[in-house]
Amino acid sequence: MISHTIKPHIDVHAHSLLAATFSHPSEVLAHPILSGPEKRCVLAAWASDAFAVEGYPWLRQLPGGGDPIPVGEILAALRRLDEEDDPHPGGAGALHPRGLEEPAMAVGF
Repeated sequence: MISHTIKPHIDVHAHSLLAATFSHPSEVLAHPILSGPEKRCVLAAWASDAFAVEGYPWLRQLPGGGDPIPVGEILAALRRLDEEDDPHPGGAGALHPRGLEEPAMAVGF
């Protein structure tokens, strides 16, 4: 039997339009209704090269949005979401053992 997984449809255009309602990435982070994944989608759409300001590739501006925003501020907001989502103190490195034990020797060969 073949099982099919249904992938959720992510509408990048819709997230771009939603991003245009914010004037700064901090407003996305503080939004009380958006979930973490929704905030991530909005910020990722905003950071997209599709919205780079011509001649100023470090700036992003959405159609209908306010002033251009440095992409570094958008990426910093995404990193804050990553920090909030990381349940392991010490980051991803906490998942890995600090030292490796010597492998056991094979006997009888």
